Amino acid sequence: MAEPASGDPLRLDDDEADAIAELFNIGMGEPAAALSSMLGEEVLLSVPSFAVSTRARITREVGGDLEGDQPVCAVRGAFTGPFTGEAMLIFPERGTLALVGRLVPVDPAAEAPGEMEQDALTEIGNIILNGCLASLSNLIGGELSGAVPGYGAGVPASVIGSATDPVLFVRIDMALAAGDARGHALFLLDIASLDAFREAIRRALAGL
Repeated sequence: MAEPASGDPLRLDDDEADAIAELFNIGMGEPAAALSSMLGEEVLLSVPSFAVSTRARITREVGGDLEGDQPVCAVRGAFTGPFTGEAMLIFPERGTLALVGRLVPVDPAAEAPGEMEQDALTEIGNIILNGCLASLSNLIGGELSGAVPGYGAGVPASVIGSATDPVLFVRIDMALAAGDARGHALFLLDIASLDAFREAIRRALAGL
C-alpha cells in the first residue's frame, strides 16, 4: 500500500494505490487467460505491486528473484499515449525453456533458448504485454500504443538497466501452475508522465 502523498509529488495516495492494483489486475486478466488456454495450463498472477523506484534498484530486486546475475530472457517494448514507458516480460533461461516447451519441442540438453524458443517467448510476450496495454487503453479511455516487443537476453542489469532516474514501477509476478516457470511482467512508467497517469486513473475509476 502506498503511503499518503504528504505533499510529495512522486508519492501515490492509498486511493491511487488501490486503483493501480485494480487496473493492472483487470488489464492482465484477459491476456493471462488467453495464454493459459494456449499453454493448456493455468497461469498464476500475483497482486500487482508498485513503487517509485529506479532501474538500478529494480535490477537488484528483480534480479535477486531471477537467480541473481544469471542470464535472463526478456520480451520488451516501449509504449506511448496518455503516459509513456516500457513494458517487459522477463524469465530466467531455465524458466523460459520450461515455458516455451509447452508450445514447441525443446531439446532436453539445451541450456539457453535457441531461435525457435526465442520466437515462442516473443509471441507470449506479445500476448501478455500488448493484451494488457489494450485492456488498459479501454479502461482509461485513451489509447496506449505499444511498439512491437522484441527479444533480448543478458544479465538483469543489461536488460532492465542501471539508470538512477526515478520511474513508477509496476510489477506482476507470473508462474505456471506446475511451478517450473516463474517470471515477471514489468511496467516502467516515466515520471514525467505521472500527472497524466493520475488523470488516467481518475478516469478509469469513474468508469468502473
